[in-house]
Amino acid sequence: MKKILVVCGNGIASSSIMVSVIEDYLHENGLDANINKASLMDCDDDFFNSFDLVVSSTKLSDFNINKPVIIGAGLLTGINDQEILEEIGKVVNE
Repeated sequence: MKKILVVCGNGIASSSIMVSVIEDYLHENGLDANINKASLMDCDDDFFNSFDLVVSSTKLSDFNINKPVIIGAGLLTGINDQEILEEIGKVVNE
């Protein structure tokens, strides 16, 4: 089962909303994944790279991440949210 990390600045509100949207999408499409959330301040390269996918509310240019990273801000705003969810679904299906 794929492991997804959802991160935002404080690891509370934005990441919780993104987790909820992702869980709903996966459930509706018969997909399953382990989803964790965290504060950006609590993460380092090793932590990021222990997941199969990282979904972040912002760009992660200060880290050396060798896993797929999807900017998930659209899950909060509704802008391009379906495209973001489809990207997540592709990674979960791999």
